[in-house]
Amino acid sequence: MVMEYMPGGDLVNLTSTYDVPEKWAKFYTAEVVLALDAIHSMGFIHRDVKPDNMLLDKYGHLKLADFGTCMKMDETGMVRCDTAVGTPDYISPEVLKSQGGDGYYGRECDWWSVGVFIFEMLVGDTPFYADSLVGTYSKIMDHKNSLRFPDDVDISKNAKDLICAFLTDRLIQQQQSSVSRLRLRLSIVDWEKSALGSSRMPGQGRLH
Repeated sequence: MVMEYMPGGDLVNLTSTYDVPEKWAKFYTAEVVLALDAIHSMGFIHRDVKPDNMLLDKYGHLKLADFGTCMKMDETGMVRCDTAVGTPDYISPEVLKSQGGDGYYGRECDWWSVGVFIFEMLVGDTPFYADSLVGTYSKIMDHKNSLRFPDDVDISKNAKDLICAFLTDRLIQQQQSSVSRLRLRLSIVDWEKSALGSSRMPGQGRLH
C-alpha cells in the first residue's frame, strides 16, 4: 500500500519536541474528530486511534493512518468481536469487555481513544498508565474513579470537561448526532476551514 509523504512525522514526534499548549491540542482534537467522522460515515470503526497513527503533512494537518484493525459496522452501527484489539493505553472499556466473550460495541471505542489522546497531549502521560498491563486495564475499567488530573499541570476547566466528556461522562457515544454535539462543545476552530484544509496548525508554518 502506498500513501502520500507526510513530512511532519506523527503526533508522538510533535509532542516529544514541544510542550503542547491548549490551542494546539484543540486544533488537533478538531482534526481527529473530522477524520473519525469521515471514517464512521463510511461505515467503519478504526479501533486503534492513538498519536502514533496520526500523521502530519508539511502544514501540520493531521491524517489518520493504520487501518489494520478497522471493522465494518452492521446496520445498527455496531461491530461484533471477541478479541480486545488496539493499543493497551488507548483501549476502551467496551473493547476490554469483549476479550474472550461476545463483544458488541460501536463508535464509542474510537471516541474514548480521543479522550486519552487529549489528556496525553496536555499532561504528557496517558490517563490510565500503570506499571503493569493488569494495572492499566483495571484503571480503564474503573475509569470513573481512576481518572485524575495532576495538580502540577495547568489545564483549563474547559479542557478537563472535554476530556471527561470522552472518558467518564461518556457523552460522546455511538449516536449519529454525537459529532454535532461535540462540535458545539469544542467551539475551537472554523470547522469549514478545517474540513477544507485551509487552516494551519497554530503557531507553526511548515513542518519539515
